Amino acid sequence: MRNIKQYDTFILAKDINPKIMKGMTGIILEVWARNSFEVEFVKEDGSNYEYEGHATFTVDESFIGEIT
Repeated sequence: MRNIKQYDTFILAKDINPKIMKGMTGIILEVWARNSFEVEFVKEDGSNYEYEGHATFTVDESFIGEIT
């Protein structure tokens, strides 16, 4: 397991939904457990990408690609 930390930025390894897609850069907001992370994706204007009213998403490590 990699040492993924709060505030790391990463490349999304697979789609979360139709708006949050593989290749986007995300930010780790919280590390909930060994394999559970709260993440967000920020637009150039500083606002968050949202989907169905959610601006943060809980994912497992399989969604976390390269740490940048």
